Amino acid sequence: MVPGNKQALQNKSQLVSTAVDEKYYPSLNGLRGVSIIMVLMAHLHLSRNPVYSFCFNGALGVDIFFVLSGFLITSICLREYKLTGGVSLKNFYLRRILRIIPVAYLYIILIIALNILFHLQIPYFQFINASLFLMNSGFFQKHTYTQELVHYWSLSVEEQFYIIFPFILKRSFKVFFIYTLVIVTVLPVFCGFQVLLNIPDNGFLYLLTRLLFKFQAIAVGCLLAMFVYKKQLDYKWLLSYKTTGNLVAIFIIFFIQYDQFYSIKAVYTNLTISVLIAYIIISNIVASPTVIFRLLNSRVLSFIGLLSYSIYIWQQVFTYGNPKLPWYLITFPYNLIFIMIVSCLSYFLFERYFLSLKYKFSKVKTWGGLVETNE
Repeated sequence: MVPGNKQALQNKSQLVSTAVDEKYYPSLNGLRGVSIIMVLMAHLHLSRNPVYSFCFNGALGVDIFFVLSGFLITSICLREYKLTGGVSLKNFYLRRILRIIPVAYLYIILIIALNILFHLQIPYFQFINASLFLMNSGFFQKHTYTQELVHYWSLSVEEQFYIIFPFILKRSFKVFFIYTLVIVTVLPVFCGFQVLLNIPDNGFLYLLTRLLFKFQAIAVGCLLAMFVYKKQLDYKWLLSYKTTGNLVAIFIIFFIQYDQFYSIKAVYTNLTISVLIAYIIISNIVASPTVIFRLLNSRVLSFIGLLSYSIYIWQQVFTYGNPKLPWYLITFPYNLIFIMIVSCLSYFLFERYFLSLKYKFSKVKTWGGLVETNE
């Protein structure tokens, strides 16, 4: 490597450290934008063409959300740990409640109203499951579930993970590192033993493996945040092969295809995909002239990413297409227009009030990629 290039690479490496130290994460809203577009297009079912399904894998979009969530929330908690010597459990849960609960419950109230007005025949226990974030167990057992509320499975996975998350981190960094590493590494080994020993996959074992299966992506994001916090990543190497590495990672992600439902193959492929997503995240948190970076930081994609949680919550009632609802609410392109209008109104007129309250309980002042995040 010529001296000029070596110096330039060293300067870029310093920029990565600065970005990490100063809590400035570009690209992340853009990644959210990509994620929600994948989910939305998958739910709209605009084509049965295999290429369409290949490009718009909704489950992959949710996995990106999971990795991002683990990375961002752990980063915030680790900075609080560094500044104050601990993590405030009260503040952590208040932040989660103020971000997740208001619009999630507002949507449930709307669906209850629609259930009464249009006789949708949604069982009331489904509203209880959604309110308590227990939608994932029924979903992954492939039992009967309610389409208008089924997307709460991902919120359920996240909230269940974060129930125990801060307690472990508060205890010690080392214990938390082991906890997340176990989630990432034990499940593949456990699944291998299930196959070799022909262990029946039912009851408690069934629920445990599926919980760990979905926790994997969040845990990968947590591990990434810990590696960044401890400065144990070779940023020079990451930046040396950034464009090529990103393109190869994207190719592999789409080539092996994310699988939403639990299987032995899915455990390994989904873990690989989560690690590659983590690589794309860390390689795009510093400004660069690459096409991928410019795309992730474009105004349109960043704006969509800002609204991603709102879009995710509201899209289901418009994309499911319940025939008992007015046709213009469930027919493309009108449903897409309604999704964007309702999401904008929800975010700017309702959610931002609670976001302003949320930041009062944050001891870590953040901006850039961490401002007004879904975390």
